Amino acid sequence: MERRVRAERRLKAQDIGKLASGIHEDGAGLRLVVEPGGTRHWALRYTISGKRRSKGLGSFPLISLESAREEADAIRRAARKGQDLDLTTKTVTFRQAFDTVFELRRRKLSNAKHVWQWQASMERYAFPVLGDRPVSNITHRDVLGVLEPIWHEKAETARRLLQRMELTFRSAILRGHRKEASPCIGVAEELGVGHREVEHHRALPYAEVAGFIQTLRTCNSEAVTKLALEFLILTATRSGETRGAMKAEIQGQLWLIPATRMGKSRQEHRVPLSDRCLAIVEEARSLAPANPLLFPSRTGRPLSDMTFVKVLRDLGLADRAVPHGFRSSFRDWATEVEKSREVVAEAALAHTVRNQVEAAYRRATYLDERRKLMNSWATFVLTSIG
Repeated sequence: MERRVRAERRLKAQDIGKLASGIHEDGAGLRLVVEPGGTRHWALRYTISGKRRSKGLGSFPLISLESAREEADAIRRAARKGQDLDLTTKTVTFRQAFDTVFELRRRKLSNAKHVWQWQASMERYAFPVLGDRPVSNITHRDVLGVLEPIWHEKAETARRLLQRMELTFRSAILRGHRKEASPCIGVAEELGVGHREVEHHRALPYAEVAGFIQTLRTCNSEAVTKLALEFLILTATRSGETRGAMKAEIQGQLWLIPATRMGKSRQEHRVPLSDRCLAIVEEARSLAPANPLLFPSRTGRPLSDMTFVKVLRDLGLADRAVPHGFRSSFRDWATEVEKSREVVAEAALAHTVRNQVEAAYRRATYLDERRKLMNSWATFVLTSIG
């Protein structure tokens, strides 16, 4: 019979991260081993058929105190019946291993779209091949079989899928569900670097943008949708930036998009607003005066990311343009017609600059030039409309 630690001396969850190196008993053979380097893992000593055994139950914090106690109880119950139940090597499928990782990761994902992308990529590419396979038995060949068909054709998707698979296997190893090294090791090197040309977003020629806006204004879409899409075109912003625009972000003749809504750049973006953009702001405010969003949907929430795509589809332009493509229309116009300096056009689009010094300089300057550029863009687009 294992010696039990008195209840008041058992481990407390809030103290585990503070314990010094050594062996810390929780009772009935369950112990937390803290290595000199700070890593922590669970171990269980128990007796079966008169013989002493020891099992590892996984690392903390991946295995919580509560989970370790539950596994230890199950092993001890089986041992009293003469059964050596090793829960750490029970059959866990790849899908189950991913679900464990995903539940921990989803709290850190920045928005609902990223949550959906995590699930969708696995459902589409990995689960049909690996989902019901034991995570312990999956090999390098299996991983190559999932990624090879899309490695060059859908390079970004494949890269992210590999990262998510790698996290799944690493978690399985830490939790004791897999003994072999991750089968993702070396896969990227084996498949090589893609050389496929960049696929540009479908975009209308800048000479056709005026005609599109004229058609947009008279189509059957919701009034707020039409205003939002025209605003997107005239500001050369991204769909998410426009759909998430808040009334409080409009400061005089500037639209101040906060860093939290600027994706990869994570830097505030100042957008000079033309007279037409200011008129759109006033009209949008009058449509939903009580809602803090500038362009709310009927439900009061931001417009769906498919809203603008549907407008293009309804107007028969889905094969020629996507919402993001209007940024390309603007960029081509800025270069070919306006003869804008490249740094000014790039700053207007809030393109990420890797050099931090240059990025800071761009944010601090060019505002006057960008104001002229955006006014000229509005004039070019709207002159023929009136």
